[in-house]
Amino acid sequence: MFVYGTLKRGQSNVQVMAGARFAAPALSVQPWRLVALRHYPALVREAGPARIAGELWEVPEAMMAMLDRFEEVPALYTRHEIEVECLAADEAGSLAAGARLPAHTYFMPAAQAAAGRELLTGAWPA
Repeated sequence: MFVYGTLKRGQSNVQVMAGARFAAPALSVQPWRLVALRHYPALVREAGPARIAGELWEVPEAMMAMLDRFEEVPALYTRHEIEVECLAADEAGSLAAGARLPAHTYFMPAAQAAAGRELLTGAWPA
């Protein structure tokens, strides 16, 4: 799972990731639009100005339904697979810096994210 907002380490909802294992800091391979809403960011499935900075987590399959409920799929977000690039090797030695692999992430429809402020650097918090 690729997380880019409140589920990251040090952010307000990281406790939701209990039961998952942090793997590595990562960037989306494709540049997307990232917007800041009032208390959290939203990734929009449209080409954007920057690759998105986030974290790669190993999430047990049993956790996926819980994460979907937390992210209010499909009312608020939808989950899609993207390609990410690891920025560092993981502690287990199973991922190398520079490795590219598929990961799930959450996107918000553009119309719902329209009130947000564009984050041109691709990083949240801005």
